[in-house]
Amino acid sequence: MEHFQGNLLKEYTSFLVGGKAKDFYIPRSFEDVEELLKRLHTEGKDFYVLGKGSNVLISDEGLDAPVILIRENLSGIHFQSYKEYLEEKRKKDNSEDIEDKAIFTALAGTSLFELAKYAEEKGYTGMEPLSGIPGTVGGAVKMNAGAYNSEIKDVFHHGTFCKRNGEIFELSLSEMDFSYRHSAVEDGMLCLSASFILKKGELASIREKMEDFQKRRAEKQPLELPSAGSTFKRPEGDYASRLIEAAGLRGFRMENAAVSEKHCGFVVNLGGASARNIYELIEEVKRIVKEKEGVQLETEIKLWGSF
Repeated sequence: MEHFQGNLLKEYTSFLVGGKAKDFYIPRSFEDVEELLKRLHTEGKDFYVLGKGSNVLISDEGLDAPVILIRENLSGIHFQSYKEYLEEKRKKDNSEDIEDKAIFTALAGTSLFELAKYAEEKGYTGMEPLSGIPGTVGGAVKMNAGAYNSEIKDVFHHGTFCKRNGEIFELSLSEMDFSYRHSAVEDGMLCLSASFILKKGELASIREKMEDFQKRRAEKQPLELPSAGSTFKRPEGDYASRLIEAAGLRGFRMENAAVSEKHCGFVVNLGGASARNIYELIEEVKRIVKEKEGVQLETEIKLWGSF
């Protein structure tokens, strides 16, 4: 495991903002994570878990609490037929399509795109709608990430996690308490790996779906500018992007942060924006939408540090 001090966090986030990390850890194994969390727990320290940094806004002042990086350093995928999995675990499943299913186990730092691409190559379907989410498996499981009417809970089977005190344990789908952008994975817990159950599909159809979702994402989202994806949660029965546009905020700009012209649900860094600048724009959007549309927007992205 590597330990650094003073790493600039803007180099690890999709918004390209964020100050320095007082302590920055890069574990290489489950044992590294277990040992680190036990030590931090003994020292009474909280910590942040950073994956692709695609759903977070980090303060310009940086973070005093330790940051644990979980991306390429803890990534990889294991394939197993569902029948083999049941035999190995001595479990039973009376469904008729056992032969058509497989378990894909991905370490937490694996990107969703890597997982979806691997499943495609194996000829299994279910990950295609989630393939464009620019995050890691660990982060996606924690927030039950979703896109195009599909969520992690739709394909999740079980996962391995580490408690704040370093204890490693498993949770099944029924224990995950999945709901909109929520799971049983609390702050202070860390996802080590997740297993997904996918069905055999027609290769041409899987590839067509993958290409279609990638195309739709490129057409409708401002991928050319730094952002953290969908900035706001979807209000019940409505869309944040519709409310923001209705409030006249398409392209709304404050210094170097703006509401995307392409998709009103995205706040983007036009170049040189600070975290404070982005935060103030988000708060102003929330205020104006509440004033004009009568709906209180909630941020989907996580705020780390002081604002």
